[in-house]
Amino acid sequence: MGLGKLEKTGLKTALVFNKNGDVIDSFKIEYAINIAAMSNIIFTMCKEMLEDMQFSGLKQIILKTDSGLLVGNKLNEDLFLITTTNDISKLGLLLKVIDNLDLKI
Repeated sequence: MGLGKLEKTGLKTALVFNKNGDVIDSFKIEYAINIAAMSNIIFTMCKEMLEDMQFSGLKQIILKTDSGLLVGNKLNEDLFLITTTNDISKLGLLLKVIDNLDLKI
């Protein structure tokens, strides 16, 4: 599907799933089905929270931990991409590549 393009950004894992939480593709990730389902719920809850706060158009969620970052992206109405990295210094490169990513199903 093209997730290998993201490897140069220093990502650790990547996962593409659809709006139903079904896994489309994954890269170096265990438990992809569980993570896709949980991520789908997180995106839905964040979208609804933002709408309650008068915001719309959720595009991205970034979670920072002591050991790295998780970046969740809404690619289109049906597809979502989750990536993780331990190298926070490459966040800018990762975001640029994601913004220009053309994933083919």
